[in-house]
Amino acid sequence: MADNNRRNRPSSGYGSNDNFNWEEYDMKTSSASGAPRRRRQAASTKPTRSPQASSSSYREVPSRRRTQTTSRSKKKQKKQLTPKQIQFRKRLRLTFFVAIFVVVVIVSGMGIGMYAAVSREIKDMNIQTLALNYSSFIYYEDAAGNPQELEQIQSDFNRIWVDSSQIPQVMKDAIVSIEDERFYKHHGVDIKRTLGATGKWVLSKVGIGSSNYGGSTITQQVIKNITNEKENTPSRKVKEMMRAVALEKQLTKDEILTMYLNIVYFANNCNGVEAAANTYFNKDASGLTLAEAASIAGITQFPSEYDPFVHPDKNIEKRNLVLGKMRELGYITDAEYAEASGSDLVVSNAYRQNQGRITSYFVDQVVNDVIADLMTQKGYSEDFATQQVYNGGLKIYSTMDPDIQNIMEGIFTNTSNFPYTGKGAQSAMIIIDPYTGKIRGLIGGLGEKTDIRGWNRATQSKRQPGSSIKPLSVYAPAVDMGKITEVDTITDEEITIGNDKWKPKNSYNDFLGDMTIKEAVARSANIPAVKVLDMVNLTNSFNYLQNKFHITTLEEKDKNYSSLALGGLTQGVTVEEMAGAYCTFVNSGKYIKPYTYTKVLDSTGQVILENTSSTSQAISPAAAYITADLLSGVVNSSVGTGKGAKLDCGISTYGKTGTTDDDCDKWFVGFTPYYVGACWYGFDTPASISAAGVSGNPTVTAWNLVMEKIHESLNPKEITKPSNVVEAQVCEYSGMLATDTCPTTTAYFVEGTQPKAYCDASHASRRNKSTQTPLSTVAPVDTPSAMPTVNPATSETHENQNGNNSNTSSGTNSGSSSGTNSGSSSSTNSGTNSGSYDTNSGSSSSSNSGGTDYEQGNTGSSESENTAGGAEEDTSSEE
Repeated sequence: MADNNRRNRPSSGYGSNDNFNWEEYDMKTSSASGAPRRRRQAASTKPTRSPQASSSSYREVPSRRRTQTTSRSKKKQKKQLTPKQIQFRKRLRLTFFVAIFVVVVIVSGMGIGMYAAVSREIKDMNIQTLALNYSSFIYYEDAAGNPQELEQIQSDFNRIWVDSSQIPQVMKDAIVSIEDERFYKHHGVDIKRTLGATGKWVLSKVGIGSSNYGGSTITQQVIKNITNEKENTPSRKVKEMMRAVALEKQLTKDEILTMYLNIVYFANNCNGVEAAANTYFNKDASGLTLAEAASIAGITQFPSEYDPFVHPDKNIEKRNLVLGKMRELGYITDAEYAEASGSDLVVSNAYRQNQGRITSYFVDQVVNDVIADLMTQKGYSEDFATQQVYNGGLKIYSTMDPDIQNIMEGIFTNTSNFPYTGKGAQSAMIIIDPYTGKIRGLIGGLGEKTDIRGWNRATQSKRQPGSSIKPLSVYAPAVDMGKITEVDTITDEEITIGNDKWKPKNSYNDFLGDMTIKEAVARSANIPAVKVLDMVNLTNSFNYLQNKFHITTLEEKDKNYSSLALGGLTQGVTVEEMAGAYCTFVNSGKYIKPYTYTKVLDSTGQVILENTSSTSQAISPAAAYITADLLSGVVNSSVGTGKGAKLDCGISTYGKTGTTDDDCDKWFVGFTPYYVGACWYGFDTPASISAAGVSGNPTVTAWNLVMEKIHESLNPKEITKPSNVVEAQVCEYSGMLATDTCPTTTAYFVEGTQPKAYCDASHASRRNKSTQTPLSTVAPVDTPSAMPTVNPATSETHENQNGNNSNTSSGTNSGSSSGTNSGSSSSTNSGTNSGSYDTNSGSSSSSNSGGTDYEQGNTGSSESENTAGGAEEDTSSEE
């Protein structure tokens, strides 16, 4: 390039003696621009320059270069930061690094904290004892308060735990090969599979492929099976991985694999390899061949698709895939692979595991309750909670009284104690200690029990209660609110409610005129119950049932007259909840939720569950005592519907009967100062009991048989009377203070509400008047809106206005100032109430399917179905 410049020098306008360093110049310009700078050829247009000109030009070219360099230097000088800016940037950098450090510390702390939490959680889960297969036992408390062993818990058919020694190595190798080939190398999480699954998941989020690639290890699947966390979220997955790492520190690989093989699902309700071996190959897991083990292992990834019974061809295909993986990983030889993959699939469903001794209904319920509480309080899955109960070495302390349970089993196993129907009628009963809430005895069906944890009608069936609901929804709330006293008189008469002209009837198919509240309860008269409900109003009644007496099956559409006054609830109630609610009448108005066990200990003696009685004041002690006295008349009065329940041993007896209008359900819920017992009778699929040839109420007889034996050795005692309750001798008819000419009964009052005037003896003519013709018909009145209706498929439906009727008819109780309910009730109710009763407008379409109470005599099915716009002929009645 320098030579080129020299050759071009004459034409460039510079002289021969030009001392410009062209080599240096060309090198600089070449490195800056990537090519030698070309000078223009000007010899043909410009004269040759003199040395002075050349000298000037020499100075000129470098001068321009220096000027450009100086200009760039100035620009660089302009970008120089001030000391303040430099300081600010230093601070900014420092803040940035500190922030990063803080974030790292926080994230690390959260990770460490989460890991510590899940580690404690894994320890609390008692997994070590489960893996060792300890037996669990149920205990009861004897009369001296000492725990006694009741029985070892028996497992059902498809939950059979086996130890590691009972699982063949080929089964372990098969499941590892197809589920987690690096199981023995990782520490709970397989990084390779996790990254692969994460990549698939990310791609699926942008619409590329699917995320069904499994990244879970066997350890993670164990975690998934023992917890209830099934949501598919990144946070749940991270927590699962931490738990898996923690679990690997708690158990050996063999213990984890053994646990997995005992809880994993293998289709056909088989939980665990032992159940699968029994179900598919009619043998124990220890006897499985290589081909059979591979067949079972292939089921896990898609149980319904690889079910050997349903899809044998697909199962064989999957089995051979498992065998190929075992050969690839070196678990089996080529010869073993060829033999096993070429064999036929021979399955058998003939095997049946010996269930051992059938457990009682009580033990079944204890197991169910402990499993449910482990799920809700510990967060266990149902599978893991069940395995804990059967194999976790638990000690469960039940509330059972073996003497009471044996008495109940003796009565209910002997079907001759109940009417024969030939159609499989059933019955159930619960007995509770009202002062503690402890369930002492429980029967869930008639006849010999043949299954484990089968259908328990005492706790699982929801049936229409009929008139047995009245004390809870009508009379106890009315007494508690000060709306009535025992001796207020109310008129039993024909009434019409609503635009559809619903006319509730009585079981005795008549109207008896004026009667006291106490007589109305004893007779289970329906019209007085409807009228008293109107005083309480629908909303208050509903709230008492739901929030005070803890009936959990109510729906908003139950807020109507037939449901709340006559027992036609949408879903019905359970025997357990009815017994629990009635306990308040014995226990000074306090409600305690019934329970079957007091505490559960793990195999190390640590308490993992505890039932502490939760007590709430449902109604006042005075209201509870007075309501109990009202229910005494049901059993002890000459007109009572439950006379057959009265105990011969002399202990006070109380209770309430209940029968639905279609005669599908019979009830008696009764109590003594010692125990509360609720009994139900009917068909599992509701059908008329009277149509099956049954008369009377079998629950009254069964209740008496059980309670008579329980109380025969107990000393008589009475329910505690509150200090603010007083008694008075009153006329049975008028409810006023009795004279020498009055039929007399003892009644109880909140102090200050007892009657002050004596009976004028006018009751005789009033009570004996003919009631063959209907009394005054109450016309409907316009009201702003209607209440929701009951599902017509299950019970009566009435769109009723939530009335707020004070029912202040002119009284015939002459001599009593402004009614006998001084300070406690707004109603004397001693007239016919003609025209004064708020009948709540609104349509009233009533099918009465299991709705109103129908008991008297039970001589026939009196089903009434209201057609659109027509008046309902409700012949509901009470025995």
